[in-house]
Amino acid sequence: MKPGVTTEFETTEFAGITAKIINPFPSPFTVLDMTIKPGFGAPAHISSTEDKLFMVIEGQLKYLIGDKTEIVGPGARVIIPRGVIHGFTNVGIGEARHILVSTPRRHEEFFLDLHSIPQPREEHMDQLPAIAQRHDQAIVGPLP
Repeated sequence: MKPGVTTEFETTEFAGITAKIINPFPSPFTVLDMTIKPGFGAPAHISSTEDKLFMVIEGQLKYLIGDKTEIVGPGARVIIPRGVIHGFTNVGIGEARHILVSTPRRHEEFFLDLHSIPQPREEHMDQLPAIAQRHDQAIVGPLP
């Protein structure tokens, strides 16, 4: 990592989520500042090679962790070890926001690949399983 200060960040968008990449390569971990529109989120999935920590900044998010769901608000910390089924949905009326820290660094590459699916993305969702597999992600169910 290079020392320094910046106010410019690369941003990706996919399926109601805007992800600001806080620490680009090279870094030993990923940090994403994610804004989620109401009713959107990440479907149930397994990250087989990443450990994740979510910190809720604003809004109400419903997290799936294993076989349990919980609705949490600002200040909550959600820990997801690699291999555990998880997902989240914004269940509030406004945008929600959480910070994702994952290790090892690579989750921003997943979001960049999702962002590269051609528009209109709804017509090209057949590309999603291959992108997920390339990044050691397995989608196993719907939004929680």
